[in-house]
Amino acid sequence: MNCNTKFLDRISPQEKESLLLNSREISLPTNHQLLFQSDWGSETFLITAGIAKARSLCLDGSEVIISLMGAGALIGDLALLSPQPIRSLDVVALTPLTLLKLRPAALQEAMEVNSKVIHALACLQAQRLIALGNRLILMKEDATTRLLSTLLDLARLHSPEDDHQPAIPAIPQHEIAGIAGLSRGTTSTLITKLRSNGTLASNASGELYFASLAPLERRGLLPKPRLEAASR
Repeated sequence: MNCNTKFLDRISPQEKESLLLNSREISLPTNHQLLFQSDWGSETFLITAGIAKARSLCLDGSEVIISLMGAGALIGDLALLSPQPIRSLDVVALTPLTLLKLRPAALQEAMEVNSKVIHALACLQAQRLIALGNRLILMKEDATTRLLSTLLDLARLHSPEDDHQPAIPAIPQHEIAGIAGLSRGTTSTLITKLRSNGTLASNASGELYFASLAPLERRGLLPKPRLEAASR
């Protein structure tokens, strides 16, 4: 479900340097709301560390999680691409966040002078649609599959890409439950079960990680090459 295409990886070093020129680094605490749905604004941000969630609130106040974003993710570009600069979703920090706030009109200028930047943005939008479709499909799966997929997404966003046993960030269980589309009670019960059967364990820092990848493999959540590498 995570939407973590690294936008800068799709453009040249020269385009990257120009885009980031005079950007400003900002740090946000957990639960800080960076963007508000329906607000006007065209500022764009790039996550350099941490995890954020994109959500929409229902009329009853409950939230629907659209995607998760980690280091390398671009935030705020949809308002720039829309007919009017209106935010389509809330964006909230799930963990402490470090971001680069791009200078005003930086992304717009980059699109005007280089078609490769437009192509990179199109690829980003395509991945977001695919990730959203996968999330809708996942919501039809059983509770354990939904929880395992959510924990895997969080671990991948939290840890370096070459870490074969990435740690799951220590975020509240009610947040995990909301992402997985489960009740808090069901989430707590399943995490306890996954720890007792050896699927999950704690590292020296107290963070959970996948001690066994077999349940992920059985559910098709982890490609076999990654599994083989992780088991070495």
